[in-house]
Amino acid sequence: MRRAFLLLLTVVYLAGVAWMTLRPSVYGSGTSELLWRALDAFARHDETSWITFARVEAAANVAMFVPMGMFPALLLPKRFWWVGIVVGFAATVGIESYQAAYLSATRFSDPQDLVMNTLGAALGAAFVGLALPRRRRRPAQSRSKAAAPVW
Repeated sequence: MRRAFLLLLTVVYLAGVAWMTLRPSVYGSGTSELLWRALDAFARHDETSWITFARVEAAANVAMFVPMGMFPALLLPKRFWWVGIVVGFAATVGIESYQAAYLSATRFSDPQDLVMNTLGAALGAAFVGLALPRRRRRPAQSRSKAAAPVW
């Protein structure tokens, strides 16, 4: 049941990433206007003037790809936690190639995206592989019924 739920979450997540990265425009006019208003407000204050579009975009790329590293690490045996990094890198290469080939009029392929997305996937995979405790599996016999004592 846990595996099926993780697979469902993975599919929903991947659909969201595809929707964000493979369409001609990242956001609609309302979202864009809200983002630029917020950035203008941050720019007016010394304490928050460091919050720029480039930094917000980089942080968003990292955050968006943390699950890209986590899901493979959760679905595969613990020793393969690093596969999430490879998946994040490969997905980014595919996304950036698609954007360069088919969306060049409205989107552009950026090497920084490759770095930030892969960093996000690495953080997600490392969290699962290194920070989460090892999952313990009980043998199949002990799950089905308790062993009878031997007298």
